[in-house]
Amino acid sequence: MKRLEHLFMHSEKEFRSYQSLVENVFYQNEHLPQQVFRKNFDYFLFQEFDWALTDDILPSIKQLSNLTKNREFLTAVLKPDPVEYYMKEFGYYNWLRTSVDISGEDYVNALWTSPESSIADAIITNSNIVVWLSHSLEWAIWGDRELEICILGLASKKAPKTFLEEGWKPLDHPSLTDWLELLLNDKKKVNDYVTQFATHYSSKGA
Repeated sequence: MKRLEHLFMHSEKEFRSYQSLVENVFYQNEHLPQQVFRKNFDYFLFQEFDWALTDDILPSIKQLSNLTKNREFLTAVLKPDPVEYYMKEFGYYNWLRTSVDISGEDYVNALWTSPESSIADAIITNSNIVVWLSHSLEWAIWGDRELEICILGLASKKAPKTFLEEGWKPLDHPSLTDWLELLLNDKKKVNDYVTQFATHYSSKGA
């Protein structure tokens, strides 16, 4: 496997610049099913967490790039902490800044690239909360490993059909309830979560 350490952020200045973008978009201390998006998105779609940590996510990223004209995107781990844990332990941040034209093979290799001293700390294996976004701030994705769900927030309904074809699901799709039932195994809790998702992630005009 090709190691791609150069795609990870090493500069504190660069990290702080991108951190400000993340702070503008997300409530980093909130957890699903609460509202995690600080930015007021109009449209939301759902996917499985494990799907997002593969090259399957790249066609969606490229579609988003075509809409916003941004040619780079960020893949950033929020938990474990990029500063107090990752930078302190390994000397760089568990954040990837990559071109939307990155190959699927290189993206997957980057997700599997670990610090030489700790194989267990690759993004693919040690990432509880992961976000994806670009400088446009017209879209963002929040991924939660514990709930096994990703949420895509869009500033407008520019191309929902395209994303549905790529496997994203709307809030009312039965898959969301199915995912929660498999995970929680508690009907009352599932209903509570579905209600909270509906409160926070109903698309405007839906």
